[in-house]
Amino acid sequence: MVAAAQNEGVVALLDWRWQQMARATTSTTPAQDAPPLPPREWVAAFSAAARDATLVSMVIESEARRLLALMAEAGMPGLLLKGSALAHWAYPQPQLRACGDVDLLLPSRETAEQLSARLTAAGYERADTSGELVAYELLCTRQVMPGWALEVDVHWQLTNSPLFSSAFSFDELMADSIALPKLAPNARGLGPVHALLHACVHRALNLSIGVDDKLKWLYDLIVLTDAFSPADWQRMQQLAADKQLAGVVLSGLEAAATTFGRTLPADTVAALRHAAAAEPLDATRLADWRYMQRQTFAALPGLGLRLRWLWQRVFPSRDYLTYLYGEQTGYAGLMWQRFKRVLQRLGH
Repeated sequence: MVAAAQNEGVVALLDWRWQQMARATTSTTPAQDAPPLPPREWVAAFSAAARDATLVSMVIESEARRLLALMAEAGMPGLLLKGSALAHWAYPQPQLRACGDVDLLLPSRETAEQLSARLTAAGYERADTSGELVAYELLCTRQVMPGWALEVDVHWQLTNSPLFSSAFSFDELMADSIALPKLAPNARGLGPVHALLHACVHRALNLSIGVDDKLKWLYDLIVLTDAFSPADWQRMQQLAADKQLAGVVLSGLEAAATTFGRTLPADTVAALRHAAAAEPLDATRLADWRYMQRQTFAALPGLGLRLRWLWQRVFPSRDYLTYLYGEQTGYAGLMWQRFKRVLQRLGH
């Protein structure tokens, strides 16, 4: 159970919930249908695992502060993405949203390169990504504990796929961003509506490469929609339709609602379903790798960019292959692992 919760990224969240339940049973008379507390040994095991998760959260938060200080010194604007931001405003306590890295969006490739250089000077190592058309990010890592390196992903587009990368500009995201003053004076994250749209797109891209849903990602959607006002629901529907993301958003919201036993507003479902019917991307096929690759290829403007993207997909950098498959016997061994993976996907 602990291992499963760690894999799903919810071990600290479960421990916190059980602590709340235990306090409630000792302070008031529990309702007849209140769920029973788990066995005492379960609670103890989860508490121990949650302490480890809290330590990791504190280390990542410390590194995020260090990163933001470097940006403040250089006068660089930026936005924290995904769990790096949600942990500090959407959840009651930062450690309840498990994170394994820090994701940051900068206004341009040039700014991302400048920050990467500063991180390298501060002790980080930079690794080449699979190509500027395949991954709009720079990867920087630093050994912060024995056997554990922290990853900082420096993005200059909101997503790593040409399918969605041009949907939002940095300026519009920054204009709707929220401050995270408990983290740093210059810390900012996506606003609730943009954060939800991004979470749904991130889920779609994970499904397209064979990464299944995790509870922590689906629970992000629950936390975000719980914080929505009626105006937020309306704005989300309009933005999803305008950006041709209605199908992707509806797929994510329905997956979260099904998993956690929630009911979505009927007018929201109807509006998103109507908009999705006119979109070029079939959101019912997000897990179809071949379909998603064809859609990505078609999304690139011009034959030249499409051929460059195809080359970068087939022959990525050694650093990227090592990141995916671990150390091998040279580039040929890494490419052999990639070839086998492609055959598996084609077989599916």
